[in-house]
Amino acid sequence: MSTKQKVEAAARAARRIAEETEGFGASLSGLTRAVGRFSAIEFEVPEIPDADGYLFQYGKVNWFPEPTFALGIVRQLEVVDSSGEHESYVQVQFEFRYPMDGDLESVASHSEWWFPDGEVSFGSWLDSVHRAPIMSILAAKAPRDFEISQEQV
Repeated sequence: MSTKQKVEAAARAARRIAEETEGFGASLSGLTRAVGRFSAIEFEVPEIPDADGYLFQYGKVNWFPEPTFALGIVRQLEVVDSSGEHESYVQVQFEFRYPMDGDLESVASHSEWWFPDGEVSFGSWLDSVHRAPIMSILAAKAPRDFEISQEQV
């Protein structure tokens, strides 16, 4: 039986996996491989279905100096207090950022959650993310930046 990791260490584990994933090189195919490996790590979260889930999202963002299109996969982990009550979530995001261009300007924003109690397995969901039409559009483009970040919300 594997030892569950502390939620606070999730981004460190994600960065290590990205570095160790063969062929990652900040590529979209490497992204889904790294997230697949990251999903194998168990964290100390409550034993409820929505305590550990994933979000696939992309679209235009306006919080950078340059016009930017972002694509990310977020793992959301629930944090509870000593009495087991919900305290917050920790979100670990794998995010690519691309310079905005004509192709991306016309792409509608998208977000899609996955949780363990759904009808689709994680592997099937991650495969659908990998095959999403946006991945073909972005495959021919060079990202401006790639970041793994952790935020408490």
